[in-house]
Amino acid sequence: MVKDGIKQVENQRPYLNRRDIAKYFGVSESTISYWASLGMPVAVVDGRKLYGKQSITQWLKAHETRLQGQEKKPVTIGVVTSNK
Repeated sequence: MVKDGIKQVENQRPYLNRRDIAKYFGVSESTISYWASLGMPVAVVDGRKLYGKQSITQWLKAHETRLQGQEKKPVTIGVVTSNK
């Protein structure tokens, strides 16, 4: 019952710390750091990094679309031949 109350409070907060945002998305904290290094939005308030649930969801959707589009492009691989 107490855990349910804590979850409700977490779900109401639009910004979470790295640990909580990782739990929210079901990934590790290192994945959150990696995503941030790729340009995922991060808010810094009084030196604390906070992660917006809505902005990260939008960022993930934008990257999902872009990656799907890249997968459809043909890939050309150069072939090296020898004159021996």
